[in-house]
Amino acid sequence: MEKKLISKLIRIVGEDGVLRTPEDLAVYSYDGSFLEGAPEAVVLPRTTEQTAEIVKIAAQERVPVIARGMGSGLAAGSISIPEGGIVVCFTRMNRILEIDTANAAARVEAGVVTADFQAEVEKLGLFYPPDPSSIRHSTIGGNIACNAGGPRCLKYGVTGNYVLGLTVVLADGRILKTGGKPIKDVTGYNLTALFTSSEGTLGLITEALLRLIAKPRY
Repeated sequence: MEKKLISKLIRIVGEDGVLRTPEDLAVYSYDGSFLEGAPEAVVLPRTTEQTAEIVKIAAQERVPVIARGMGSGLAAGSISIPEGGIVVCFTRMNRILEIDTANAAARVEAGVVTADFQAEVEKLGLFYPPDPSSIRHSTIGGNIACNAGGPRCLKYGVTGNYVLGLTVVLADGRILKTGGKPIKDVTGYNLTALFTSSEGTLGLITEALLRLIAKPRY
């Protein structure tokens, strides 16, 4: 990858936010599947705006972009293509931005670990049912990207049943917000459902608005 492009990425996220040594790239060259593919660089944004700037530069330079959470997926969705490209890893975007107990909803960044989020909402008497097998080390963004399920889906449904809205960075760097807290938020196309289970092919999910339910007694 050209040094000029690396310099642009460093200006966005800082020196420690761009990984490019062979040792670092090897860590991001595989996931829970049996496939491998090393990226040319790994970039770790902290905000949606930084993510948008990264994608804009990649689009201008025609460099592939691959979204990644914790790399626990079994579908190779976070693996680089043979040509390399940039992996945008969301592990630094790990904040729970809001838990709205009155409306039983929460807004989180894509890199929040699912089990950590569940533990926080349960302290408030609420419940987030999706429980993929990788719950202790997978992220909300990754769960949404593959519409993860788990044993509880037999009773409560899969991840997509709890996604009320998304913040997504599109392929040209534009930021799109979908959905909202009202259950009857039905104006226009259901873009939230479109991006759910899209495996990062339509855009990079940076934030999610999630539906919660009352914590079961048993």
